[in-house]
Amino acid sequence: MNTVDNHNLTLSLTKENHAVARQFAGEQDTVEKGEKVYLNTLAVCAVENFVQWLNLETDLTAGDSWNSVIRLFNDVADLVIPNLGKLECLPVLPGETVITLPPEVTEDRICYIAVQFQEQLNEVQLLGFMPALDPEEPLSQIEIANLQPIENLVDYLDRLESAQDFLCSDDEVAIKVRKRLNTESFSEIVAQIERIVRTCKPYNWRYAGGDFLANYVNSEQGIAFRSPASRSERDESNRSQNSDLQELAEDLLEKLSEIWGIQKEEENSVWIDLSEWFQNPESLPRYNFKTLESFLLEQKESLVFRFATTPRSRQGATDDSVANITRVQQIQLQEHALALAVCLQLGTDHKTDVLLRLYPAGDNTCLPSGLQLIVIDSESGDIFLEAQARSVDNWIQLEFRGEPGERFSVKLVLGDLSVTDNFVI
Repeated sequence: MNTVDNHNLTLSLTKENHAVARQFAGEQDTVEKGEKVYLNTLAVCAVENFVQWLNLETDLTAGDSWNSVIRLFNDVADLVIPNLGKLECLPVLPGETVITLPPEVTEDRICYIAVQFQEQLNEVQLLGFMPALDPEEPLSQIEIANLQPIENLVDYLDRLESAQDFLCSDDEVAIKVRKRLNTESFSEIVAQIERIVRTCKPYNWRYAGGDFLANYVNSEQGIAFRSPASRSERDESNRSQNSDLQELAEDLLEKLSEIWGIQKEEENSVWIDLSEWFQNPESLPRYNFKTLESFLLEQKESLVFRFATTPRSRQGATDDSVANITRVQQIQLQEHALALAVCLQLGTDHKTDVLLRLYPAGDNTCLPSGLQLIVIDSESGDIFLEAQARSVDNWIQLEFRGEPGERFSVKLVLGDLSVTDNFVI
């Protein structure tokens, strides 16, 4: 594959390019649609010349832009690269700074290339490109200032090609992906996996990847539930499938990030994955957290009485919940023994209600005055929620609702003393 040195690549348009564009434009119902098709066709021809110069094969007639029926009803300018997917070629007129995307091209495209026309339409400049968009939040416009340099397109296409090669390999993860997913082409999957690696934090890869792969799961692998009384079975099946897909996505993303030479950020802190508590409720707790029952067996009678009223679920949320679980951690701030109860309740919308309740432990009956319970948003580093104990308080609490993959930190502060635990939902 050839390399590109300059940011704005200039390409000439041939008489043959214009002849095809005039033919396609003459088939349209209106002059306005004819002009749009004319520019779309020239843009596709220019990008095809560029891609072939990169020593990549193209299939011009396989695109929607070369289909007379689709051209009549849709605003399309796609170019097919076999085994990689469709490039959308976006005409840009002189003076334009924003490109409006037709709804029909916001999905099933591995990237978007901006093609700047001159007044005489005899040559164009490739201004840059935009990789695949998030199908859940597609853009309606692309600002030219936000385009990536066209020279980066070579590396981007190389990544997609290497990912395609991997998925066709005998690697154990590749075989699992092929067996699990119902698709004849991996082009869109590869482009979206690349987007997730590029735009998401590593700790969110499994959740974002699992959600995306769920769109391609073989239907015959699902379980049919006909009885309304089987709601708990349906919920359990969904949770199991989500967990399996998240694991598969994480394995796939790890493999491809290695192939692409992407270094994951080193994380010095331990992050406690709360989803594991639902997936394996009977497993031995880690990170000094214990089940409520085992924790109470070790405590004095007075503490058992206080914990007897510990809420196991968020108040008012029991009607739409599908599972709840409580874990307890004992914390020592010098002479102050404390117990932090983390109560989780999973709703049918897959959001999790989190209740944090802090108790005195040991011989203490009240919390030390001034003790702070703080929840920190790990993305921004800002304080999200906080509560402060008075000398008469025998517990304080905070509660909130979070989505899968969200991260937060719980910090206990007393004067100059503090301790922090990091969690991911």
